[in-house]
Amino acid sequence: MEAKSHTLVAALLGFAVVSAAQPSAHAQSSSAQAETLFRQGKELLAQGKVVEACAAFDASQKLGPTLATLLNQASCREKNGQLATAWGLFLDAERQSRAAIDEATRQLHQVATDHAAKLEHRLSTLTITVLPGSRIGGLEILRNDEPVDPGAWNQALPVDGGTYTIMARAPGNADWTSTITVGAERDAKTIEAPKLKAAALRPSAEGAEGATADRDPESAASPARRSKVAPLAVGGGALVLIGSAIGVELWASSAYDESRRASDPAAQTSLWHSANNRRYVAEGLAVGGLAAGGVAVWLYLRGGERDAAGAHQVTVAPLLGADRALAGVSGLVVSGRY
Repeated sequence: MEAKSHTLVAALLGFAVVSAAQPSAHAQSSSAQAETLFRQGKELLAQGKVVEACAAFDASQKLGPTLATLLNQASCREKNGQLATAWGLFLDAERQSRAAIDEATRQLHQVATDHAAKLEHRLSTLTITVLPGSRIGGLEILRNDEPVDPGAWNQALPVDGGTYTIMARAPGNADWTSTITVGAERDAKTIEAPKLKAAALRPSAEGAEGATADRDPESAASPARRSKVAPLAVGGGALVLIGSAIGVELWASSAYDESRRASDPAAQTSLWHSANNRRYVAEGLAVGGLAAGGVAVWLYLRGGERDAAGAHQVTVAPLLGADRALAGVSGLVVSGRY
């Protein structure tokens, strides 16, 4: 039992040592990567590859922040013509080393202070002016798709040289966008965001009809004249339906007569069912014809079709059933607009 207890304790201690070593190993790995990137940045800068050098210094500072790397970041941005970014990085280095007590850090502090002071007089600025009358509810100003805090409006802010896209937007209003180019050094530019205009609403159908009437004063002034085209068309359809119903009914009567004369019981039964189906079709056509006649009368009393745009259009037709052989009528379809 005692041997087993010693073995368990040893295993737990080993696990604790491994667990404690993992964060340390990760820290060592990040530190090694940061140092490698820092050296690569120095080499690239010596080769004149400024953009690549700046990227290496940025990655190194992210993995293992140091004051020396921060100063190299700032110096690299200055060589790349990004004076406002370089000035901000030198100021960060100056603040971080302000309370330095060792001589080496004090020297770095002095380097940051001197460079920041020299750059400040070379900076370019951009002012985004937003007048009080333009400050509508929900207004948002963006510079290169990045929101600008309202506290920074109407302020000459240091920016790197380049072309900037300025956007103003607010709910229910049309966006405003403009571009402005700022010089790399000692350039002061101002751009004013105008008061936004309400977003254009899509014209309603009623408004569109009104516009059509305005374009045609003669048609707008004259009232819609009564037309008999629709009532006559629907009435003609009613007559066709009723005539078809009479024809199918006669056809059904003929089938009934044939069923009585048939000597074969099977043929007699088949003819009788066929006659019944034809009679159902005749009844459906008759109902459709009567309904169409009623619609024709209604259209006549309502004034029929209009001669102007948007004329009444009504179509009446029987709804055919699923039995294609008999074309059974299962209802009436009235379609169109009035």
